Amino acid sequence: MKTRGLPGLVSAMLPAMVLALAASGCTPEVCPAVGFVNLGPVELDLSGLPGGTTVSACFGVNDRCDPVKVTRDSNGRLMVPQAPPFVQPDNAPVPLPRIRVVAAKPDHSISDHLYGIEHAAPRGGCDNTYNLIPVKVL
Repeated sequence: MKTRGLPGLVSAMLPAMVLALAASGCTPEVCPAVGFVNLGPVELDLSGLPGGTTVSACFGVNDRCDPVKVTRDSNGRLMVPQAPPFVQPDNAPVPLPRIRVVAAKPDHSISDHLYGIEHAAPRGGCDNTYNLIPVKVL
């Protein structure tokens, strides 16, 4: 009786294993080699600030950017697009991990902070995209 080596056995069984997986509907998923970035707008959460607070924001390297006034969208949210004039300088790497927010409060006090932009866990699978978490302005 002649015996086969392990490489020969695997080579002989591989087509049968692939056919069995395909028949069971359990085929491996092949995803394209794509990196995911979220260039959507960053939402500002002012819920901890008094009413009447106005904000300006910008994206830039460190805090070297000139804040631009942010207005509410049709849903009443403060959304800061990751695009000019908010992205500064124009050749800044995108996406930027931080946003500078200047808040002018009704009592005339002003806060000027650099906030990190966080995101939810990737969805996984081939759709490995993620959502940006609103930035809580203090």
